[in-house]
Amino acid sequence: MDGQVETVEQGVLGHLMALERRGMGQQDQHESQRLEMLKVRAVALRAQRDQLKHQADAVKILKDKISKDLPLDDADAAGGFIELQKSLLTAWRMQLKDLQRAHHLIGGYDLVECKEGKSVCVSFHTAFEGVYLETYNMELDLTRTVQISRHNIPPSFPLESIAKQILQKDLKGFLQTLSQKLNALAGRRQQVYLLKELVGSVEVMESNQLCNILVLMCTAQGETPKAVLCTLEYGDLTQCLPTRVSIECEDKTLSESPQWKKHQSLLLESPAHTALLTMRRMGSIA
Repeated sequence: MDGQVETVEQGVLGHLMALERRGMGQQDQHESQRLEMLKVRAVALRAQRDQLKHQADAVKILKDKISKDLPLDDADAAGGFIELQKSLLTAWRMQLKDLQRAHHLIGGYDLVECKEGKSVCVSFHTAFEGVYLETYNMELDLTRTVQISRHNIPPSFPLESIAKQILQKDLKGFLQTLSQKLNALAGRRQQVYLLKELVGSVEVMESNQLCNILVLMCTAQGETPKAVLCTLEYGDLTQCLPTRVSIECEDKTLSESPQWKKHQSLLLESPAHTALLTMRRMGSIA
């Protein structure tokens, strides 16, 4: 009787594991299709952004040309020029708004003029794996040299050093750099959150405010469970993936084994929670 019960339990367990693998395969297929759709949309939006930018530049060139060629001593011509200038300006502003909308969808931040053009307010939108996360805001004073007047960016973020290097030389590059690094920071933070939520058997031993170092403790499966320490270092603050991963265990043969070398590569190539969930499904960790 005990043997029959054990056989039934094993059969049920095998069936459940097969269902789980089938479900994960379907989920991966859906995620892959969704990623391809997003890539196609990003290409279309970039093309739209470039087209709108060319149109805005053309309108500006036409406006400058008309203002140079029009005789100012002719009152009628001047009146007509004013009306034409208003129409061109309206068209240019509409093009600029479309350009800003396209840039928001691609570039990750919005620009809005404030205080009659004396300052600019910038909103940086962050997201990870299709989920919108924090939005950071910053106001730039344009009265003399460009200066940061206020913001809600985390104190641990190297905003001051980035501003010293780029702000006065290249405003667009400054905003793009901030957008990339803020989005990567939000992505790394989200990975820590998902680790705690989805992979309960893995303990986060250490993580700083920038989330550029992450130390994880997991238990390797085997005849004798063994503690394994995984250290993830994020040397590139514009990325959500680590640049270096080290595996440590008292049993040196385990950390140097081909299986754990593959896990090390997996942690370098995939978000931390995704890699560890894969390792758990493979039976490598508890």
